[in-house]
Amino acid sequence: MRLFFPVAHFKATAYLRARFTTDFSAMLEFFRRHRGAFLTTLTVIIILSFSVWGGWKSSNGEQMATSSDPAFTIYGREYSVGEMQKYQRYQQVIYMLQMYDLLGLSQAAQEPEAKGNDFVYNVLVLQRQMDELGIHPSDAEAKAELEKQNALQENGKYSPQRAYNLQQNLGMYGMSGGDLLEVAKISIGYNKVQELIGKNYIPSPVETEKAYASRNQTLKIQTIDFKLEDFKKAAQVKDEEIQKYYDEKKDSYKSTEKRAVSYVLFENPKDVPPPAAPDPKTPDPKAAEVAKKAEEDKQTKLKEQVELVNKFNAASFEPTAKFDDIAKNLKVKAEVLSAFTNDAAPEAIKDEADLLKQIFAINKEHRPISDPVKGTKGYYIFTVTKIEESKQQALAEVKDKVKETLVAQKAQEAMSKAVNEARTALTDGLKAGKKVEDLAKDKKLTLAPVKELSIAEPPADLPNAYQISPEAEKTPAGAVTKAIDTDTGAILVYVSARELRKRDDSAALRKTTEDRNASDERKRLFEAWFAGKRKEAAVRIQVKLEA
Repeated sequence: MRLFFPVAHFKATAYLRARFTTDFSAMLEFFRRHRGAFLTTLTVIIILSFSVWGGWKSSNGEQMATSSDPAFTIYGREYSVGEMQKYQRYQQVIYMLQMYDLLGLSQAAQEPEAKGNDFVYNVLVLQRQMDELGIHPSDAEAKAELEKQNALQENGKYSPQRAYNLQQNLGMYGMSGGDLLEVAKISIGYNKVQELIGKNYIPSPVETEKAYASRNQTLKIQTIDFKLEDFKKAAQVKDEEIQKYYDEKKDSYKSTEKRAVSYVLFENPKDVPPPAAPDPKTPDPKAAEVAKKAEEDKQTKLKEQVELVNKFNAASFEPTAKFDDIAKNLKVKAEVLSAFTNDAAPEAIKDEADLLKQIFAINKEHRPISDPVKGTKGYYIFTVTKIEESKQQALAEVKDKVKETLVAQKAQEAMSKAVNEARTALTDGLKAGKKVEDLAKDKKLTLAPVKELSIAEPPADLPNAYQISPEAEKTPAGAVTKAIDTDTGAILVYVSARELRKRDDSAALRKTTEDRNASDERKRLFEAWFAGKRKEAAVRIQVKLEA
């Protein structure tokens, strides 16, 4: 029988292999030998049950929860694991549609015991509030909302083809067009509820003016730079300090494990260039046919790729399976990589994060040949041919590294002390009526020339302007900011003056400030209101969730 595995099955098989330990080797062998009869059924069950969420039920000891087991209770109604997974899959739809504003629903109300599943509970709370407030978006409204999403547009217009492609992809996750509509209705309701809760808030003119003045003042500033490298040059480390540090941290100084592998890459089909755009004056009647043929060819090649991956994967389960023999029989090229560390991978796979993770995680004894791993170029199957274990390093091997660590520590301590002492001296001297230039000279500090800084539009020619702005904004004229960390060390900023200058666009800026403040405050009001509603929902989790 020819086996055809959906791509999503790869995750499922990986999960099963991780779950069956050596204590169940006989069961695993039975599964391998007789997989043809029931693998398809298991695949469907596993994808629906575990591809998105996993949990444990604690009755009669910990066991893996099934889709029919109770997951949680909300508003007194019990929801199963399967129902919970449905709402979790809505998050996948949100990402696919790029409806990132709706992800704010995850933050609207959070509880530690939810283990990151706040989105699920918050959606149900939102839907209850939509019912109570009489918000019932129609399918037509939901469709219109979907057509506005960037992910479904092309050249600024709704693209039916993109919508079709997305709906086809959803099928891999057990979802359909109805789920798209449901997510759109949740989005409409989310926005309408926020609008209802915050509509009565009117921003204070005084607060708006204060915010406008704070953001649009021009500040005159001078900086004092403390470079960590200067302190490193002055740091002294003795041999006995190196020895002591090494003795205390000895276990952390080990060589990095290396692994050598052979792998096969099942490359993704190359994209077929689209046909040239037809001349509007002389449309080509065959253009649609050419585009259809190109898409059919691509789908055929994708199917061939998956079938070849599955053949290799199936062959790897045979009792006497050998990686090179399988590659030879299937006429695919096996690449060989000599031993390397995880953080210094060869050029060919250095950008394949998931592949590298699997290479250094796989147990060579339990799984000589890996499961398929999806990468940026296609699917990989590999075998680890050699492992060089990490070993304890002697002090002589790591002395320079230990010294470098101690130098950095001493330099950081010395710099922090110098910054704090300088700030205290400047602050006390300014309060006593002294000039900043005299204070800097007395403490042998280099005071940079005066620069102008607009908080709303930090100048590009001012180093670290975006780190300086928030501290300078809350520092009065004639005072020194707190220490500001930078990539090269730290800086102090002296604010000599603050000026609110006339601008031609001041009316527009004030309106922008008012709108932003109103939006922020309405969001806070909504979140406070929603947090209360979440508590009223009385969520009770009935399974052990994995963070």
